[in-house]
Amino acid sequence: MIDLKCNGFVIQRNTKTNYKGIEGDNWYLNYCSNNQYFREFYEQNIDRAWDNEEYVDCCTSYEYVKKYIEESVKMGIDFKVLLCSTCKKKPILDKVRIGQNERILGYDYAYSGGSYYSSILNDILSKRIKEFEKFQLNENGLFNSYEEVAGFSLYRKKLKEATSRYDFEEGDFVIYKITEIYIN
Repeated sequence: MIDLKCNGFVIQRNTKTNYKGIEGDNWYLNYCSNNQYFREFYEQNIDRAWDNEEYVDCCTSYEYVKKYIEESVKMGIDFKVLLCSTCKKKPILDKVRIGQNERILGYDYAYSGGSYYSSILNDILSKRIKEFEKFQLNENGLFNSYEEVAGFSLYRKKLKEATSRYDFEEGDFVIYKITEIYIN
């Protein structure tokens, strides 16, 4: 198993689906809040994966997360806070300082930022690729272990090389360990 680093937080609008991974309505205050602070902070401090392959688009500022939560509550938005760990070098969050309740949701295989496009959601759960039906996902629509998602990644790569039957999304995919945390 590769050494995963705790990269930080992603805040996502909560939806009632069986998939609880990284792809979703992330950083929604960028477009639905009148407070420019959220968009400006995101653009300056989080949105870095497109320009630097060492980054994953996560937030390490606990203060920003608290303000994000306060604004979301004020606007009546149901949300969840995801703690993300990947093999990416930056950013790094000192998880020891957090001290909240947490629940591991599983492992996803997705872009390191932007849309956070998940091949688990779009290739397996969508049932778009028949060969992926053999993969078993947990109740959150994710893999239970790093080894399982790494096996899927390798199989996906081999299938992509062996056939032109499917259009596979290309991009900077990374394995995420997704933990939902509860911040008071």
